[in-house]
Amino acid sequence: MKTAVVIRHVAYEGLGLFNRVLELASYDVIYMDAGIADFSRKINIDADIMIVLGGPVSVNDMVKFPYLMDELQLIEYRLKNNLPVLGIGLGAHLMAKALGASIIPMHQSEYGWATIDLVSDSHLLQSLKEKRVLHWHHEMFSLPDGAELLASTSTSEVQAFSWEKSLALQFHAEIDIKKIEPWILGHAIEIQQLGDTHCLSDLRQGAEDYGTIMAEPAAQVMDKWLQSLITEPA
Repeated sequence: MKTAVVIRHVAYEGLGLFNRVLELASYDVIYMDAGIADFSRKINIDADIMIVLGGPVSVNDMVKFPYLMDELQLIEYRLKNNLPVLGIGLGAHLMAKALGASIIPMHQSEYGWATIDLVSDSHLLQSLKEKRVLHWHHEMFSLPDGAELLASTSTSEVQAFSWEKSLALQFHAEIDIKKIEPWILGHAIEIQQLGDTHCLSDLRQGAEDYGTIMAEPAAQVMDKWLQSLITEPA
């Protein structure tokens, strides 16, 4: 059986809609919890794919959260050796950092449900065209050298990129709306600090309006990425 190692930063941000696709593709999913897991273990090197999930901290906070450096070194190794990595949210930021890109604060944070602009002919994200996905970030990253820009928004030029066999998504296509309340609870203080009285209701309404129809498009993103990793025999 193929192995998918998943680095998880907080319990409420899991694989969500991507999990079923991995099961159907016969992947054994192994979670590694940041701050607890030993990232030097051989399984992280041998895994067929690695998925690095989101989290509420910044890549620039490695002094405060030293396990981020261990993650970064592991991601750097896998990318250098063209071992597939999928990064989501914080995971995408770590990938960008590992490839030499800068991570900077945004002039306007992106929170809530909004579309992305596809800027590439790549088939990987075509199922998300004109679909509203969940955005949850106040930092953005530049496009790493050698990477292909896949998606943008008006406030964040790089929303997604591909690099060799790896894929980085700043937005959250994976979120399962059945678990939106744990997400909201986990981000409760952050939501209050936004000072937007409509943010909480907009998150819930958006989950109701757009979350259900995202199941199939999100699954297609994961499925197409997995299919792209299959190399034809010589």
